[in-house]
Amino acid sequence: MDAPAGLHPEPEPEPEPEPDSLGDAASAPPVPVPAQGAAPASPPAPPGGGCLIATAAYGTELAPQVQKLREVRDGTLLPSELGSAFMRPFSAAYYAVSPPAADVLREYEAARRAAALLAAPAVHAAGIAGMAEPGSDAEVAAYGIAALAAIAGIYSAAPAAAASLLAASQARRRARRRALEPGARHGWRAAAPS
Repeated sequence: MDAPAGLHPEPEPEPEPEPDSLGDAASAPPVPVPAQGAAPASPPAPPGGGCLIATAAYGTELAPQVQKLREVRDGTLLPSELGSAFMRPFSAAYYAVSPPAADVLREYEAARRAAALLAAPAVHAAGIAGMAEPGSDAEVAAYGIAALAAIAGIYSAAPAAAASLLAASQARRRARRRALEPGARHGWRAAAPS
């Protein structure tokens, strides 16, 4: 049917695009491919230097833990020469591995919770580095070493304590089993069945 003069017919709505099996990857900017034999380029840091893993672990970049890490980096480390020198290789390594790690954390709730739990000591230890006077290389070095020592201590002491507790538990279990064996009360053991 023709529309009356002066009125335009309504255009047909465009069909919804079908979901792409690659998700957002198809609309993402292309990733540069290094020439053969060249070292792969690390992905650039996002604007503002996002804390990708912490943001994924704590659910939002507004989480207090993420803010603390950002404050230490931007307010204490980057204003000093020593802190900046530390952050350059750290950032290069971090942004090389953090995008896929953050994707896993966002996809799997159990991984996100585990990462938040595992990151908590490092976040608190980073607060030690944040106590340094901004721009003071000597304080950044001293507090930075203290923070790294705390992080190393926490992450090495916890597994050592767990291993010690496990070994003690197994020893108690073996002793209980031996105590229940026939003849254990009299100091002799029953002969093993042949």
